[in-house]
Amino acid sequence: MPNEPIIELNDVSFTHDRVPVLEDVNVSIRRHESICVVGPNGGGKTTLLRLILGLLEPAAGRVRVFGQEPRRARRRIGYMPQHARYDPQFPVTAMDIVLMGRLGQGNPLGWYGRADRRAAAESLVEVGMDSKADRSFAARSGGQRQRVLIARALCCRPELLLL
Repeated sequence: MPNEPIIELNDVSFTHDRVPVLEDVNVSIRRHESICVVGPNGGGKTTLLRLILGLLEPAAGRVRVFGQEPRRARRRIGYMPQHARYDPQFPVTAMDIVLMGRLGQGNPLGWYGRADRRAAAESLVEVGMDSKADRSFAARSGGQRQRVLIARALCCRPELLLL
């Protein structure tokens, strides 16, 4: 149904080392809605995203994404982490990073087809990084690296984008 929530958290709680991080959280987000979660360091923002991605299980309550358990909905989600961990000595280009967003799209690891490369190129255009596609990812500024990571999240043509 078009008005059904895409993300739904009902009475969700999460603890880390017996310390409550989230308590009785109720959220309902529908298609085409944008939200921004703001809070202090250690306030549970990243934990909330990890619960939505199915990387963490709530201590109590229920999380649903597209009406199912988050793990089952992962292929429909584009995600850009807050911090990208990478080896600056590894010779990878911006295009290589964006193509990683196509992994799991039906191609074996590293075998990217024409459609994959086209989707990656289009994503780089969307974020204004197409002229830097074949340049080193490590040599990009922090803001440029973030734009490349956004392109990676967009490259899989997600129904839901989490930044």
